[in-house]
Amino acid sequence: MQQIHDADVLLLQAITLASKRKPAVIDEIVVAVAMIQPQLPSESKLLGAFARLSSHGLIVAQGDGYTLSVDAERLLAGTSKKGDTNEQAYRIKEKLASFDTGTDHPEVQPAALDLSKAIIAWRASLPAPTKTEKFEARKEKEREIARANNKQFGRPGRPRTTH
Repeated sequence: MQQIHDADVLLLQAITLASKRKPAVIDEIVVAVAMIQPQLPSESKLLGAFARLSSHGLIVAQGDGYTLSVDAERLLAGTSKKGDTNEQAYRIKEKLASFDTGTDHPEVQPAALDLSKAIIAWRASLPAPTKTEKFEARKEKEREIARANNKQFGRPGRPRTTH
């Protein structure tokens, strides 16, 4: 493969997790992605990952679901299931970088509407944020605005001095 995106690795891991016994439908894949990384990538990044991985023959459609191809299973066979998620992603990226695609394969990806419905359904199933989470989110948003203002007006932040 040429360029490996983080969403490609995340999607491979999610399909591996979701399609253990049968091909995974898009709802199951979204839940698996959320289990691996709670901040979901955008819909366009996930659709792009589906297109790239299927065009290289790593994802195949079976019925209403998706599963890994034999080449993808062989590619992921040597990766350790234990350890840090970042280490696993790095190892998978290394293997994808050296993967030879061979012939062209048909692009297989879910409809954008189906993917957005699955993401909306997953978000709706989440519990409401707590007061602490709301407070942290508001503080983070204020920090982002302050950073953007400093960048926009060219004012570097003043370093703190300790006495």
